[in-house]
Amino acid sequence: MCPLISLNNCTVTRNGSRLVGPVSLTIERGKHLALIGANGSGKTTLLRLLRGEFPPDGGGIRLYDFGEGEQSSALGLRHRIGLVSAELQEYYTLHAPRTSGRSIILAGFFDTPLLYSTPSPEQEAQADAIINTLGIHDLADADLGTLSTGQMRKLVIARALAPRPDVLLLDESMEGLDAASREEVRSLLDKAGNISTLVCAAHRIGDVPETIKQTVVIEGGTVVVSGSRQHIVDHLGERRMELMACDLPDRQLRDTYDFLLRLRHCSVVVGGTRILHDINWTVLPGENWLVLGANGAGKSTLLKLITSEVAPYADDDDGIGTVERLGGLTVDEARPRIGVVSPALQINYARELAWEVTALETVLSGYRGSVGMLDQPTDEELEGARKWLKHVGLDHLSERPLRRLSYGQQRRVFLARAMAPAPALLLLDEPMTGLDAASRGVLLGLLQQLAESGVPIIMVTHHAEDRIPAINRVMTIENGRQAFVGTLEEYEKSASH
Repeated sequence: MCPLISLNNCTVTRNGSRLVGPVSLTIERGKHLALIGANGSGKTTLLRLLRGEFPPDGGGIRLYDFGEGEQSSALGLRHRIGLVSAELQEYYTLHAPRTSGRSIILAGFFDTPLLYSTPSPEQEAQADAIINTLGIHDLADADLGTLSTGQMRKLVIARALAPRPDVLLLDESMEGLDAASREEVRSLLDKAGNISTLVCAAHRIGDVPETIKQTVVIEGGTVVVSGSRQHIVDHLGERRMELMACDLPDRQLRDTYDFLLRLRHCSVVVGGTRILHDINWTVLPGENWLVLGANGAGKSTLLKLITSEVAPYADDDDGIGTVERLGGLTVDEARPRIGVVSPALQINYARELAWEVTALETVLSGYRGSVGMLDQPTDEELEGARKWLKHVGLDHLSERPLRRLSYGQQRRVFLARAMAPAPALLLLDEPMTGLDAASRGVLLGLLQQLAESGVPIIMVTHHAEDRIPAINRVMTIENGRQAFVGTLEEYEKSASH
């Protein structure tokens, strides 16, 4: 049987830099494949090469054969090769907040981001079948702008599955999903393996569905080892990451505050839907908080409330809620003293600056709490920004535009941006999303150092294992309401019962 897709000695070069190759790879029907590699290893570029979005450089051979004979171009085959990617999800967040979930699922039949054609009755029925399988009727009826990252991911997966492609390419498909959602998606992909041949790119082998038995490791755009899952686990277990030996950059002393945050009777309504219900929460000096909750629980909206991206809703019973920051500073006074890492911030950069700013400029903007550079940085700020880029392992990419960095590398740049100004409070919204295991380990270590140096941290996540040892307070949110607020010890006792 001929391979569905074959690569023979293929390379991909862009702007004078080789991104992939030389690589030889075959995708055979029913033989699912996992691509494991760190951020920037070339996984995403390899998927785009497989799908036909990038041509191979001269000398390489790429062939497709879906039963109608071999061809070297993907022209006319895009409906046979589905794709799930963070970039597509970001497109919807940026450009289609008022589009319905069902509409983008149907757009998958036409390989267009939005629905420009009238679907046939058969396509409508096929979309309904996927919606039923995933159990996402509520998401299909909702506007995209009201959905969480995890909810959006489910829709993008549904969109890719709806046309029943021969090959389904998955680029970090589990990132941004809570434990329950990951299990749902794994179960779905196990079923999808009976329909499509899966090619799953990930930096955590645990994110690869069990249906996938064959695995290759990608480093520097080439295959360095291949074999069974267990063989790869053994290989990765023997590897050691060279940690950065430099000291944590000096932290300027900040003013002390009687309280860091004080929220009273805060509710938030977005698009007519109440996202948060009567939140009462005080954060004091010396406290480091872990905020836990499933996708769509309201965690990210809580951080937007703190950063004044959304305002409290005027509740009939409690009036308008209040948000006080850093002992009562105004929003403008508090903004440059609160470091933020969030998917929303990355999206703002994409929307307003089209990713043309460099990694160094992005970190420097953290000193002003702005999107992009507002004025010339001082020599001290330049030195601090470069130190933090070095700490997140990206000093060699300081002059590279954000658009030329991988998603995981972009996230590390935004972590450096938040850390550089020595914030009085650090807000982290799923900070480890998009990072491979080695990068997560380094960044968790840096966050622990920050906490030990006196920077209060609020970490929002659905990965409880991503918490740092300095966490001593926990709040859980369920359906927009506080389900638990207390010490870590109290939380662990309640969770064990």
